[in-house]
Amino acid sequence: MSATGPRIPWGVWFEPTQPVRRLVELAKLAEDLGAEVCLVADEGTERDVYVALTAILAATDRLVVGPAITNPFSRHPVTTAAAVATLAEMVPGRVWHGLGVGGSRVLTPLGLEPERPFSALADAFAVNRRLLTGRRVGDAHLGWFDGTVPMAVAGRGPRVQRFAASEADWVILSAKALADLPEAASAIRHGGARIAWSAYLAYDDTERRRALRHFAYMALDAPADIRRRVGLDELRAARVRRAMLAGRLEEAAEHLPESLLDLYAISGTPAECAAAIAGLRGSFDLFVLPMNDEETCEQHMESSAAILAVASDLPAGEGRQVG
Repeated sequence: MSATGPRIPWGVWFEPTQPVRRLVELAKLAEDLGAEVCLVADEGTERDVYVALTAILAATDRLVVGPAITNPFSRHPVTTAAAVATLAEMVPGRVWHGLGVGGSRVLTPLGLEPERPFSALADAFAVNRRLLTGRRVGDAHLGWFDGTVPMAVAGRGPRVQRFAASEADWVILSAKALADLPEAASAIRHGGARIAWSAYLAYDDTERRRALRHFAYMALDAPADIRRRVGLDELRAARVRRAMLAGRLEEAAEHLPESLLDLYAISGTPAECAAAIAGLRGSFDLFVLPMNDEETCEQHMESSAAILAVASDLPAGEGRQVG
């Protein structure tokens, strides 16, 4: 029989849709509740990710912070490397770097439609890795920085995940079907990377509704086979896109099949959610909690921390998957 494992490491992931001072308050609460990592998305038209990360670093004592994710298009890769290095110079040992291809929410308002997103991501990763390890890229050199910055890559497609597994220190997995997580984790670990798994906790009817409206981003940027799997046809996807880009997430959720929750969220009672996490804990190294709703962040964070504490006390690998 499996023994009860150590405490499950966890962190929070904010979209900067709230004022920076509010993000700081929530990051401090997360740290008090036991979170180890705080990630902030780079959404282009929202609050600036590096301003937010600087404020969070200054206000907390232990949290590791990082952009999750920034992309190769809205910021030049050399400028991105300099920004991350500046954070790591401020507080050595408490900064990660996170890269991905970017999604509809950040690229569409900027009028960007990249033709070769994977190639751009791979090039940006190489540039950032070289600069953050003291090497030159053409005329660019961060001669003032001599620290260490672990690098993470986020992506839903198999090509990005294979690249991330072989090149990055961490792979950030989000919108991964629970049933597919163990196989994906095995492949990633074979490549040498660690896994930060981000999944919504839908432990009551209110949280199911809140999670579904934020699945609009995942549904639109997911590969076509995933959209087909949940019954999201082109007409429905177009309606979701219009509502999402207009900021009407409740309307977007009306067009999404609830089967998304059953496939991708950890759902059920709090006890069932804890059991599901315990059953999958061999498939991740860090559990990342998405935090998107301004009104209920504190309550949701506290409830989720309690679920993760229960999951930590359950025998690893023996929890029952729910959904």
